[in-house]
Amino acid sequence: MTRRQSRTAYPESGDARGWTPQLVVSTVAMVMVVELVALSYTMTSTALPSITRHFRTDQGGWLLTCYMLTGAVVSPLLGKLADLHGKRRVLLAGMTVAAAGAAVSALAPTFGVLLAGRCLEGFAISGMFLTYSLMRDVYPPRTLPLAASISVTGIGAFGVGVPFLVGWLLDTFGFRGMYTFDVIVMVILAAVIRLSTPETPRRHRARADYAGAVLLGGGLALVLVAVSQGRPWGWSSGSVAGLFLAGGAALTGFVLLTRRTDEPILNVALFTRRPILLAAVTGATAYGATVVPATILPILALTPASAGRTYGLGMTAFAFAAIASPQAFAQVVGGVTVSRAVRRLAARWCMIAGLSLIAAAGLFLVFFHDTRWTVLTGAVCDGLGTGLAYGSVPNMVIAETPPEEQASIAGSVQVCQSGFASVVPVIMFAVMAGSSTVSEAGVLYAEPGIRGALLLMVALALGGALLALTVLAPGRDRTARDRVSAAAVAPAQGRTK
Repeated sequence: MTRRQSRTAYPESGDARGWTPQLVVSTVAMVMVVELVALSYTMTSTALPSITRHFRTDQGGWLLTCYMLTGAVVSPLLGKLADLHGKRRVLLAGMTVAAAGAAVSALAPTFGVLLAGRCLEGFAISGMFLTYSLMRDVYPPRTLPLAASISVTGIGAFGVGVPFLVGWLLDTFGFRGMYTFDVIVMVILAAVIRLSTPETPRRHRARADYAGAVLLGGGLALVLVAVSQGRPWGWSSGSVAGLFLAGGAALTGFVLLTRRTDEPILNVALFTRRPILLAAVTGATAYGATVVPATILPILALTPASAGRTYGLGMTAFAFAAIASPQAFAQVVGGVTVSRAVRRLAARWCMIAGLSLIAAAGLFLVFFHDTRWTVLTGAVCDGLGTGLAYGSVPNMVIAETPPEEQASIAGSVQVCQSGFASVVPVIMFAVMAGSSTVSEAGVLYAEPGIRGALLLMVALALGGALLALTVLAPGRDRTARDRVSAAAVAPAQGRTK
């Protein structure tokens, strides 16, 4: 070990080879960073009825889109900067920006300012991979396997209790109190990590693709603005057409740029390999499909029964936890099932089963969503399918890539998943906006809007399953390595809601 390493990594002598109080504190803090990413998404999706009522807007989907799209674009850039300047330094910088964003969200006087705050909060998503990567560099080898496992499996287990916390915060302090809670927790975690976790001694020359990030993020944003404003501005208006053209031009420029860039933010060439394309496409459709219930279930549960709709359970946010918590538990069960099933069959089949369950849940809710028990049934079915689908993605990547390529390929697949998940809320609310009314009571959606959103969920899930069974299915001459995952990866990896 070099002199520099001895100052920046946990020592390899004495009792530091195993678990020490400092190492335990460091592990808990970094696991909680990953948990906070999921918590931020869950809090906002649950609070959407309250937020849209306060600001009298039917564009609530942008609160989810801004968060996910920012995370998808900046995470690869922060990964490159971490290679250059140190993973702990960049992790803390990202948390600082996210905490500032949460403060902006808590104080936002207008919906536009709230959107800006959510964009800044998206920097926290980079913590999902920077924490594990920092652990790998500085933790003693004896403790790393358990620490890394906790950093992933903790997500699903923590999610079972999150709905009760979110409900209490929302009912007691409102949506501004939730974002204030985010600020406090992020500041505390940043301080604990700074004091308990050494900086990695590793440095790697890397080149951040800033131009690619601007073109990708800007192109998607322009197209999504066109989609969200198509109805009020008119689909044939010059403004909407101009936005579509500008967004398409930016995305075309992004694709062309990736072919000339050594280290692009998204390596498009990777997706010429069918197994990687399979993981990216099915992962993206799974992430996109599960955005719908994350948004629709709170609307079904929290809308007052007196609103004159066939839905509306009139539940408080805390009472809604009686639906959301079993859903989260079912997701953990689905993820654990994947970890066992991939020892005997290809992860692709777990993905197909998960997407099929998600589609079944959506189809069930299309027709039955007027009682607590029917909504709970659909939520649990969706949770089980989500656990199967989410847990399948890393296993598919591991089974199909050599170790030296896994980091770059996993990063590209994650960009696809997060990027697509950021698009779906805008499309969903565009579908629902045609039947929405904005009043003092908030934004209310007619039955066709709710069913349209749920049918979008069904279409995405079924589309991904059919592609996995047909066009993207591996050939019959696959080797044993292709049929069975090389490792069982814990379930909820990559979950942001």
